[in-house]
Amino acid sequence: MTCIPRSRILPAAGLLALGLPATATAQQSGPEVDFYGHINLGIINVDNGADSETALTDNDNSNSRVGLIYKQRLSNGGEFRLHFETALGFTGSSSINWDDNGLELNYRRTELRKFEAIYQSPTWGTLSFGQGSIATDGTAEADFSGTSVIAYSSLQDQAGSQLFQLAGGGASGFDVGDAFNAFDGGRRFRIRYDTPTYMGFSLAVSAGEEVLTSGNDDEFYDIGLKYDQDYGAYQVAARVGLSIRDSDEELLLGSVTVLHKATGLNLAVATGRQQEGDDSYVYIKGGIKRDWFALGETRFSVDYYSGEDFGVTGSDSESVGIAVVQKVDAWNTELYASYRTFDFDGTGANLLDQDVTFVGARWRF
Repeated sequence: MTCIPRSRILPAAGLLALGLPATATAQQSGPEVDFYGHINLGIINVDNGADSETALTDNDNSNSRVGLIYKQRLSNGGEFRLHFETALGFTGSSSINWDDNGLELNYRRTELRKFEAIYQSPTWGTLSFGQGSIATDGTAEADFSGTSVIAYSSLQDQAGSQLFQLAGGGASGFDVGDAFNAFDGGRRFRIRYDTPTYMGFSLAVSAGEEVLTSGNDDEFYDIGLKYDQDYGAYQVAARVGLSIRDSDEELLLGSVTVLHKATGLNLAVATGRQQEGDDSYVYIKGGIKRDWFALGETRFSVDYYSGEDFGVTGSDSESVGIAVVQKVDAWNTELYASYRTFDFDGTGANLLDQDVTFVGARWRF
């Protein structure tokens, strides 16, 4: 596939995005500044079938971060925003392994999550420019369970760097990140446009490149469709997206979730496929959330992941997880615990299963 050179896309897009607020008339009111963040630390135990190790770590399902949003409403009914968000740089659960599992503070530029200018029009949609979410970010994550802080479709965020062990002894060349992936989009330096919402539907398109990782200037072209609707007794959300990268990689992915409000029962399904290869997966999650205790909502979920051809053609990836989250409203905190198995077969080697237990807390401010 022929990609439009970024030398043409990004400079022009930047001038357009940064110039948009000037087209509006005088300010309608004074600016607002919102500061937010959370700390999300936990204790992880990994049993690789041969040995067991426990460590204190940041939870990469939702890593510790801070953010700042500057908002200025415009007299034409639109809004201009500047959004900055960064992770704190603690050692994360996706990066620790058997040889390196100490909790350290090591801030790198890749911790930057968002640094963008946003213009929201009162009529034609929203334009964003800078480091931020591409159009497929969150496409595999539609989920009403409330347990995503410790269990969601991107399983590699929990133990991605943990190596599978050979049944005969020693480490294999495969880690959890090789065997499990949700193909969900991330954050890049990009230009993005979101349409207004119509009958629950909205469309986003983006074009951008990787700028934070040294030696990597991959380009990304994404389109994502969202649907959110309240049907009275039920709440429904669905996502579908296509991600095209200049490495000739094309990813098709989507997710859907349903919540029955009266009972708190919920179901989520996510799936994805690499169009240029055979990598594919299905993720299914069922849960319930209820106000059983005065201190806050209790959430429980069970999920199952099945993948094919990750790492090597003919492989099978399977995972089963159980998670519980207890909100403590007075403290703006979620207490959580999970247990998950990772099984990777068909690689030509006999690999031992991995069992991962994770307990922790996320405090929001």
